[in-house]
Amino acid sequence: METLTGNSTYTWCQKKETSHRRCMGAWGDFEGYSEEEVLSRISTLYGVTRPKIVDKLRGDVGGMVAVLIEMEKEPDTSLIPPMMMADEETGKKWSIVWPVRKEEGVMDTRVLGVPVASGQGNGDTNLTGGQFETIVDKVVSQLERWHYEGSYRRLRIFSGIVPVPTGEETYEDWKEAAVQQAEEWQCPDQIKRQRVVESLRGPAMGIVQAARLSNPNATLETYLDALDYTYGTLEDVVDLNSRLYHTFQESGEKLSSYVIRVDKLLYKIVDKGGISKEEVDESRMKQLL
Repeated sequence: METLTGNSTYTWCQKKETSHRRCMGAWGDFEGYSEEEVLSRISTLYGVTRPKIVDKLRGDVGGMVAVLIEMEKEPDTSLIPPMMMADEETGKKWSIVWPVRKEEGVMDTRVLGVPVASGQGNGDTNLTGGQFETIVDKVVSQLERWHYEGSYRRLRIFSGIVPVPTGEETYEDWKEAAVQQAEEWQCPDQIKRQRVVESLRGPAMGIVQAARLSNPNATLETYLDALDYTYGTLEDVVDLNSRLYHTFQESGEKLSSYVIRVDKLLYKIVDKGGISKEEVDESRMKQLL
């Protein structure tokens, strides 16, 4: 197989006797990934519920080149980009292909998730005014999403494994970056959630998946609270304030390095509700003086 198309994916669904409305194809380099790892990454896509691999195709060297994935519920295809990041370090990406039936002039498909009726006689597609407006809304939504996807700096990987694997972050560094970047991202909460989840692996991913299953309406704050409950510091505000007051600049330490150490403590205190974000600058200055 040279490539995976919408039509071939639809045919694949028919052969495996699965609903094309609840299936998707993923195409790319799967060499070195187990089925569990593939599903773990696919499940980070917003709207993908309880994915499972129905079938897979392999390349000449034995690596999978395509997988057919079935979901528990029909997804909103307008919320899922046509390309997903599989590995941040290598830049490896997988293409997402939706099943499309198009043969002998008959089309039974969706335009960005919207049902479209086949035309009569000359093969033209007949759309009602409401359908046309819905399609336009879907197109605008998808274009906005692609804009969001293409203009942000990705988070480093966090798995929760100890000792911290090479190339990953400690929880404190990861959360600090996640909170700060989430505040800067100009996009809906659902996209913020996906961006954060994309950076998770292993046990950390399992915690977020459990939070999502227990609460389908979970927000980004819900995910971070769940992670914080497992990986966050056990120190309370009093303990953190005590550490802050006894954190002094060491002999030979650059002022910039010292400020970084102070800021890490200050943001922990903010996270615990000890001070507000607006009070950070004043607290930092007091400590420096």
